[in-house]
Amino acid sequence: MATNFAALSVAEVTCRGISVAVTLYLAQALGATGFGRIEFAFNIVFWLVLLVREGLEVIAAREIARHPQLIRPLVNHVLAVRSVLALGLLAGLVTVGMISLSHAVDRAVLALYGLMLLTTALGLDFVFRGLERVGIVAISLVVRTSLYALGVALWVSDASRIVWVPGCLVAGEACGIALVWGRYVRKFGLPRPTLRGSRSLRVFLRRGKPVYLIQVSQALIGSVDLLVVGLLSRWADVGLYSAPHRMVTAVLTFGMIFQQVVFPSLARSWRDTPAACRRSLDALVRVLMLGLVPLAVGATVLAGPLMRYLFHTEYSGAALLLAVGVWRAPLLTLAFLYQTTLIALNREAVGVRLLMAGAIGSAPLVAALRLAFGLLGGVVAILLTGLALVAAGYGRLAHEGRQPSWHHHLGHPIAASMAMVPPCLLLVRFHVLAAAAGGVVVYLLALAALGGLRREDLRTILGREPVGPLGGR
Repeated sequence: MATNFAALSVAEVTCRGISVAVTLYLAQALGATGFGRIEFAFNIVFWLVLLVREGLEVIAAREIARHPQLIRPLVNHVLAVRSVLALGLLAGLVTVGMISLSHAVDRAVLALYGLMLLTTALGLDFVFRGLERVGIVAISLVVRTSLYALGVALWVSDASRIVWVPGCLVAGEACGIALVWGRYVRKFGLPRPTLRGSRSLRVFLRRGKPVYLIQVSQALIGSVDLLVVGLLSRWADVGLYSAPHRMVTAVLTFGMIFQQVVFPSLARSWRDTPAACRRSLDALVRVLMLGLVPLAVGATVLAGPLMRYLFHTEYSGAALLLAVGVWRAPLLTLAFLYQTTLIALNREAVGVRLLMAGAIGSAPLVAALRLAFGLLGGVVAILLTGLALVAAGYGRLAHEGRQPSWHHHLGHPIAASMAMVPPCLLLVRFHVLAAAAGGVVVYLLALAALGGLRREDLRTILGREPVGPLGGR
């Protein structure tokens, strides 16, 4: 597990670094108006991409982790179902774009981003995630992002070249997915997608339905605020909102990667006792909070200098949006980890209704707070939604007797984070990077003084002390 997490983490650090550089470049090259246009179109398609990918991939990875002999029939069914879904969504997206968007450039940008639906439908990353052989997945991620960045650097110089942005992204995605296909074909042979009725397909779709609803709801919660703000605001305001939103999304990515890596282990833990499952989940939650809480505190304290350093002065008004919005990272990561645990324990249907209610209610909540309090209202709406989801997920796990001891996870990171605030405020007078570096050093020293990460947590995460079927060590 540790090797897989390290491989994906290195790939994600590389990809996030490249993506941040591309985002900063595009924000300046396109201006707030152009940046708002591509971010709005991207988030529409991103949500549709998750409809195609997330639900089916999660359930397929779970079944592959438990039954590797089912890889070929599962791949054949997943490819067929996703391809049909992607073609339908792409046709609908293009039609809606032609009707609702008045500018030809906006229609072209949306349609080009829509091609990601087809590349996503053909993705086979879930096979190697389920087998816990993620090396090729990590390489593929780096290739996709690198080609995208290279294309943007070569062909996007100002707002008149805006249509090249989605074109470069789709081309990079296609090349990365082709690498994974090459590995799969060499190992398992050429897939033969089929929709023909079979017992395995019916069972797979029935099991996947609640998981699919959960993943769709999570996707909606993660992007609905930008979509609603885009519908209610000028392009320049959308660009202003998108800059900190993209930064926080980059942080959330690591939480999602963490969940993907630990999912096969969680999927096998359904045979363990509730006490054994709680110990494992405790360690996972504690590690996430030790990383995300200080990051959120640091970003809140240094929000103004960070926005001035990373973005053009045109985006300086987004500092408050970053200071508040960064707290969605720990809230949503924790909420989604609870839901992932329910999926792994075959209890996916338990939390579907509450999660769907949260997803459906988030859109009108964002709209209401956006109209009442401006752009900051959209950020606050998602924080309230995330807080409600954390409480609901914890309640569902408590009902199963597998809830983590949440009160043990916040004391150390909060205390150590408070210790780093004064050095950050002092060092920011010299440079924001000096403040960030000093804050990290003080946080680590304070964490070590307080006891830090317990040794048994590290052993649990690294899989050095596997829990037996009866929960014994």
